[in-house]
Amino acid sequence: MIYKRISSLFIAVVFCFFAKGQDNNRFENFSLEADYGYGFIMPHHKSIEYFVEDHIRTFDIKIVKQTYGNKYWNPLYRYPQWGAGYYRSNLGNDKVFGNVNAIYSFVKVPFLGSSDKVNLSWQIAFGASYITKYFDIDENPENQAIGSPLNIYIDFSLQTTIPVTNQLAINGGARFTHLSNGKVKSPNTGLNIISGSLGLTYQLSKIKKERIESDVTFIENKNEYSLIYAGGIKTISHYEEGYFFASSLIMDYNRNYSLKRRWNAGVDIFFDGTNQQYSDKNDKADIVNSDLYQVGLHVGHDTKMGRLSLVVDIGAYIYAPVEVLAPVYSRIGLRYRVKDKFIINYTLKSHWAAASYIEWGIGYVF
Repeated sequence: MIYKRISSLFIAVVFCFFAKGQDNNRFENFSLEADYGYGFIMPHHKSIEYFVEDHIRTFDIKIVKQTYGNKYWNPLYRYPQWGAGYYRSNLGNDKVFGNVNAIYSFVKVPFLGSSDKVNLSWQIAFGASYITKYFDIDENPENQAIGSPLNIYIDFSLQTTIPVTNQLAINGGARFTHLSNGKVKSPNTGLNIISGSLGLTYQLSKIKKERIESDVTFIENKNEYSLIYAGGIKTISHYEEGYFFASSLIMDYNRNYSLKRRWNAGVDIFFDGTNQQYSDKNDKADIVNSDLYQVGLHVGHDTKMGRLSLVVDIGAYIYAPVEVLAPVYSRIGLRYRVKDKFIINYTLKSHWAAASYIEWGIGYVF
């Protein structure tokens, strides 16, 4: 089975790191973490609730890198950890929903205690997942949650770590996991999992790098303006064929109020090709069809880790000539700054809990 191949490959890579780590100190501050979890599917839709028959059992293994202060933001976040992992879980009904296998990257940030002692941390992970059972009009019409095998993997968890020895620790936590394809293919109700986990962390080297304290205390640019253009594809429903283009032009004012955080407010101009279903102007070219556009105002907050930012926005439409799913929308995702001026954007636009499309884009900071 595919998940066995993926897990075997991942574990083989991990043990290659382990073997090298025992021979020298190149892998100091690296560790291996594995845990087992138990939970349930959140039945946020009746079509999901009806087919859920079993609890969720998860397996997670990851390579963890401990920061030590070589970046100015490390001490600001109590020396967070980051790395990559493999996640495996059943989905409550093997015949309808199948199983999920995911590869992801993550960052883990202590908010109580320190990463080398007893602590409480929050962890956020983004990645790609493969689901073995998905909607098929002939073979699996009962699956109204997932319409494609490849999906987004998003996970947020609260975790605790309790050191047992210099190299071994017990970890446990509670996590929320979301799986969907960002409306690339319908249906896309998505699956949400709540679970608890318990596991072990093993430090690959007995030697740890000495931590460095940062002397950066000032903000270079408090006020910034940015322009981002992002696009994606989406579908109308699983009963209608075809893919439609959607895009976002995001104009922001950013206020950096600390080395870790910034507020933003701005204007969004959206183009959504699926609005053709509501338009009576389809004799016009899409680019000049005003029914395919919406305008919104948003406010938001970014959590910064050097060049990387976690973005959370909420907005409301001020111009929407045809029907929209909700009067408000949200945006969550990541932005990465290249050379301080250029932006790589990866965000998900949603209406309440319903994904609209994934915004892949680039931008510039003024």
